Amino acid sequence: MSIPIPFVAFVDVGHGNSTVIRDEKHTVIVDCGNKGSGLLEFLTQENISTIDAVFLSHADQDHIGGLIALLSSSIFRIDTVYLNADSTKGSELWDDLCYELNSLQERGLLKYQIGIARHLGHLKWNSLGLNTISPTGYLAGKGVGGVDRLGRTISSNSLSASFQVTWNDQIIAYLAGDIDQIGLDNVLDNEIDIKSPLLVFPHHGGYAGGANILDFTKQLCKVTTPELVVFSNGRNKHDNPRPEVVTEVKKFVENVRISCTQLSKNCTPDLPTENPAHLAKTYSRGRAKHSCCSGTFIILLQNPSLIDPNWDAHQEFITNYTVSPLCR
Repeated sequence: MSIPIPFVAFVDVGHGNSTVIRDEKHTVIVDCGNKGSGLLEFLTQENISTIDAVFLSHADQDHIGGLIALLSSSIFRIDTVYLNADSTKGSELWDDLCYELNSLQERGLLKYQIGIARHLGHLKWNSLGLNTISPTGYLAGKGVGGVDRLGRTISSNSLSASFQVTWNDQIIAYLAGDIDQIGLDNVLDNEIDIKSPLLVFPHHGGYAGGANILDFTKQLCKVTTPELVVFSNGRNKHDNPRPEVVTEVKKFVENVRISCTQLSKNCTPDLPTENPAHLAKTYSRGRAKHSCCSGTFIILLQNPSLIDPNWDAHQEFITNYTVSPLCR
């Protein structure tokens, strides 16, 4: 194994999200990235074959696609998969995934639980934990396509599940999924505390549905007060993170550190020609094409101030290989 246990890893899966949390006995995954083998390759490299729980924040392809590869493989044993129903998702991938999960449950090969909401509370696997933040029971009960008390239509993003990662009950990170303004407003209306030292920014730093992206960014930063913001982005998708989003994060979070899994085209038009030396010694999707920035980003939970890649080495890479880095 290349990563010292216990850890939380924000896996470079390109445009998408996947977080892996592991100790000596347990592995929990939140989102699985896009279609393809990215998450599978990370888990295989880290010799992980038993997974206690997989949580899918919502039904978008860039959060669910990698689970198909895990289910198709004979390598992994998954105990429980949690997700929320979404009748508006007409994609073949979503249909295939729901069908396969039901089939596996009927054969007794895993448990398939529909319904992620605030009522799940603080789920724990020894020292590892997930504090369920959203959606609240109100939004979950209304469902996708419903209308909230302000007359706004509830979308899949409004119901995006979000979590705080904990270690020995210490808050490590807030995984915002793709929460939108409706979902965030509902969290705050219920006076739910989401302060967290690390924020995985929703929508990969792109536009949050119909919300004013600057107001949304300001509000999210104000209530999370992160020391570190991670953008799980793909270099060739939507030009994320958006420059105005990063500027707003820096404006409203004093001395914030910013880390992107892949090099944004907004930071540099050309990729390095040599292998980046600063990356953690584990799977990163952008490694082969030299498109990583931080690549897979890791927090070592025995000492949560320890991160990989090393901050100074990462900053040296940014200095040497980017033209106009957004994070500076």
